[in-house]
Amino acid sequence: MDELEFRRRAYADPQDQDKAFVDALAEEAGRKEFVDELRALDDRLSAAMKISPPEDLANRILLHQSLSQFQHQRKRQRLHLAAAASIAFVIGLSLTLTRKPATLGEHALAHVAHEAGFADRVDERVSLTALNTKLASFGGRMDSAPGHIYYANYCDFDGIRSLHMVVDTSEGKMTVFFVPKEQNKAMTLSFGNDRYEGAAFDLGPFQVAVVGGRNQRLDPTVSQLKDTIHSI
Repeated sequence: MDELEFRRRAYADPQDQDKAFVDALAEEAGRKEFVDELRALDDRLSAAMKISPPEDLANRILLHQSLSQFQHQRKRQRLHLAAAASIAFVIGLSLTLTRKPATLGEHALAHVAHEAGFADRVDERVSLTALNTKLASFGGRMDSAPGHIYYANYCDFDGIRSLHMVVDTSEGKMTVFFVPKEQNKAMTLSFGNDRYEGAAFDLGPFQVAVVGGRNQRLDPTVSQLKDTIHSI
């Protein structure tokens, strides 16, 4: 279950006990904290609705009906909120990439900007072995990482199943995308905006995009990646 679908279901019903949802909850670090916050909000709302009913039966029945309608409306509002968030994400990403075809660097910048909050707090302590297991599906292997690997998982990179890695480097935390050469996206060696700086290069079976902050030097990380990644 991808991150967008997981969050949509969590907003709709944080108490969901469906096996697929429960399994997805354990897959990624940070998901449990996110769902716990939603469940805490649910508990506060439930506590606020615990109104002592009148003693007469008729009024008790009316109150029960009112509370049931409120819960139904609240669940519908969550679904609408989740749907609106999904639509807003798609529209926002589409507006960012209105110039076609989008280059590798343009999409990398949009992807990093969209997930900035998530990347800042995630730390799954990914081992080099776990990273290479995913990298092997694209025909590559890394001999050594630039530093601590906070995150490494598959992502949808402009319609291409790719690998998204957040890693520590000598210049601080950076994001690296490994994009298979299925579409051989247009690529410039350097790119950036007022917030991020990026570099791209071909490496074996995939294209690689490295994105860091404006004040970070990318060359040491790019050189290390070129030296340690090879085809298998």
